[in-house]
Amino acid sequence: MKSDAYNVKPTAKPAGLLCVAALVIFVLMELPVRLWLQPDPWLLNAQHWYFDQPLRLAVELTLVALLLAVVRWVYPNLLGLQRSQTALLLGCMLASAILFGLLEAKQLLNSFSAGLWLWLAWFISGFCIGIGQELLYRGLLFSSLTRFMSVTLAGALTTFAFVIAPLHSVRLWQYLQQEHFMVVALLIGIYIAASVFFQWLRNHSGNVMVPALVHGVGNAITWVAVFA
Repeated sequence: MKSDAYNVKPTAKPAGLLCVAALVIFVLMELPVRLWLQPDPWLLNAQHWYFDQPLRLAVELTLVALLLAVVRWVYPNLLGLQRSQTALLLGCMLASAILFGLLEAKQLLNSFSAGLWLWLAWFISGFCIGIGQELLYRGLLFSSLTRFMSVTLAGALTTFAFVIAPLHSVRLWQYLQQEHFMVVALLIGIYIAASVFFQWLRNHSGNVMVPALVHGVGNAITWVAVFA
């Protein structure tokens, strides 16, 4: 990793074969597993199994546990938070909470009527999804790609993959079919901006937990506002 360009501490790179294994795990988790376990919730009817709690919560907790185990196996240094990063982490988490809270203010206020259990179930589900995405993209994918290419190219490919991820691309395709081109362009812009920001956090902090926790907070607020 070119730490001089990004002001991060270099981490030992595992063998190429281990990086390839990490990339294979990424593809398996993000394609067959994620497509099967989580179709785009915005396009589903209320009777779909996706909305059954606590099943959804159990699924997301299991996926995060598995991904944490894989990242710890391949890139153990990515999971260590430094005390010096506390201000950055808390500041970005607060900013994420305020931003998404304002965007979802009306629905967020209405969500409290769902009851404490259901509210917490969707909040934690969304939080886990955000963490899982960062463990996959800024963790396994980006870190493995830097073994074979420059940090800049690896970051660009990671952002491209993030935009066309199953959680995003299914919705984009539906809107394209309905000729909602402005909505598609807006969503792509949002996904790119979010990915670049999370990538900056990953590069600046030198670990994946900072972007994971920030992403998790934003996701949690969105999920509880929309689904609770």
